[in-house]
Amino acid sequence: MSRVGSLPPVLRATLRSPGGKCYRHCDRPIREFHLASGLPGVWTVRACPGGVVSVTYYAEWTGRDPTRDVRRALERCTFPKRLVRSWDLRLATREGPELGRAAERFLATHPPRRGVRVVYWRVYPFKAKDGTERRLLVCRRRAHAHPVFFAADPAARRWGCPVCARRSR
Repeated sequence: MSRVGSLPPVLRATLRSPGGKCYRHCDRPIREFHLASGLPGVWTVRACPGGVVSVTYYAEWTGRDPTRDVRRALERCTFPKRLVRSWDLRLATREGPELGRAAERFLATHPPRRGVRVVYWRVYPFKAKDGTERRLLVCRRRAHAHPVFFAADPAARRWGCPVCARRSR
């Protein structure tokens, strides 16, 4: 734990999700992966193998509100930037009882007493001007400095990342 706000392993483990399936798209298991960022906390994306994003969240052990920093970081890797809207970013504070017994013991013995601040980014499916459904997708090609978020119709035969023009299917 070298930076203020970084999550110790015991708190990081409590935020892991047990899994789930991609509903309305492919019915395959959702996977979690972490994003590298210049922020001290942990950034996690939950997406299906096809790239459809269920939720993205950033967690930090701090008393401050990291929403503004999260929004700036998302805008750097989202095309177009207008997909990052303030009403899609939700801040929550997770306290010891919500995180489980091990986290509760850790938080009680490590001052200052504060919870884990989590900023959730969830973009719900929406209709484009042409009437097609759009969902948030993520391209994780190694050629990118960071994953790229964009909106596309996951039912389409072909969709492309606006940065690398990668095609699915």
